[in-house]
Amino acid sequence: MTTRWSWLWIALAAVLAVGVIAVGSYLAITTEVEVLADGERHVTRTTAEDVAGVLTGLDIELGEADEVAPPPDTEVGDGLTVTVHRAVTVEVVVDDRADVLGLAEDRFTVTTVADTMGELLAASAAAEATEVEARFDPALDAAVADGDRLEVEVAVPVTIDADDEERALTSYADTVEGALADAGVEVGADDRVEPDVDTPLSGVERITVARVEVIEESEEVTLEHGREERPTDELVAGETEVATAGRDGLRRDTYEVVLVDGQEESRELIEEEVVEEPVDEVVLVGTADPEPEPAPAPPEDGPVVHLTFDDGPNATYTPQVLDLLAAYGAQATFFVVGERVADHPDIAARIVDEGHAIGNHTWSHARLTEVPEPTFASEILDTQAIVEETTGTAPTCLRPPFGARDEAVNQGAADLGLEMAMWDIDPRDWERPGTDTIVERVLAEIEPGAVVLLHDGFRDRGQTVAATERLLEWLTDQGYRMTPMPGC
Repeated sequence: MTTRWSWLWIALAAVLAVGVIAVGSYLAITTEVEVLADGERHVTRTTAEDVAGVLTGLDIELGEADEVAPPPDTEVGDGLTVTVHRAVTVEVVVDDRADVLGLAEDRFTVTTVADTMGELLAASAAAEATEVEARFDPALDAAVADGDRLEVEVAVPVTIDADDEERALTSYADTVEGALADAGVEVGADDRVEPDVDTPLSGVERITVARVEVIEESEEVTLEHGREERPTDELVAGETEVATAGRDGLRRDTYEVVLVDGQEESRELIEEEVVEEPVDEVVLVGTADPEPEPAPAPPEDGPVVHLTFDDGPNATYTPQVLDLLAAYGAQATFFVVGERVADHPDIAARIVDEGHAIGNHTWSHARLTEVPEPTFASEILDTQAIVEETTGTAPTCLRPPFGARDEAVNQGAADLGLEMAMWDIDPRDWERPGTDTIVERVLAEIEPGAVVLLHDGFRDRGQTVAATERLLEWLTDQGYRMTPMPGC
């Protein structure tokens, strides 16, 4: 009995010894490795020599873009942990301002190993989106999964000029109109926006808003009354009498005015309303022959006064002035307007024929300080030509219209061989202040050698003619001689 149990223990011991030897041999030739892949943890003993072999033993396949740490050719050792990072493929869509990021296309696919959208974006062609103002959907810290979609919206930097203020901002708007709304700039129906509000914001660097206001303005315009002359034999020739006093009328003109940023750009006449019609002056003009009176004898010596007449010749008033000068044996200087000499050549010839001096008063009564040089020359030279052609005499003096002169006018006249002829006494008879006023203004300043400015043309000069007669009478009584201006 004892012998049988002894053999059994010997046999069991032999089996255990063989098992221990086998296990020891297996453990001696394998390595324990931890593998993390696809959200699972694998712990295995393997006889593989490298990481690639371990993964093959676990039937873990790798895609082309998947990453393994450590790399597949790493030698296996106890305690090694292998991590498999799966690549994800995500569609990245950039809004219509992909050009801001230097992208030729606004939609592309990215395949890479990434845990978050931010990591994926950093590995894509749109990585610069993190360096400008942009919005992302989903957020960059969101986990990424294969097949996801990342939308990138880029803000555009733009400067807005409006209301004398410059605003710099970045906008996610699609158009110029949206950027204006982002900046809080309201645009009126008439305002001008450059570029147009419908222009895509991409590529726009500056937006300009011009404020446009359309208003109406009214101006009152004087309608000058006319003059009607009616001959009558109840008055002596040369005498006139006002039968109906003239009265100027009034017209109201309304304009549509366009203001751009407060400055007038244009105005258009939209309405003319006659508020008051003008009434013509009716003047009776004598036709009866006057009784002959002996002409006063001119003084042979004594102080001299120079009477001058501007703006003629005039068909009505210049002959009356010439008749008065002849009656008093007086001579004067007439500064004529070229275009009026062309209209009345016979009167211009009479001025010279009767011994008076004739001067240049430009062709069209132009303000010489405001005309360009070619016009300056033609205004003077054309008048010289018509006067010489008509009278046989070329003027030697120039009287600038309105007395307007400066160094350029003075030099220009001298270059054309003309002496500047001004005046000492201006009774402003052109205002038609009344005969008495004209006479009083002259006599208040009269002195020997004085040059008196009068007018025989352009408008109604009846007051000047009457004042001339009274001045000739007074000057003659005081022993004055009336002669042309020296040098003219």
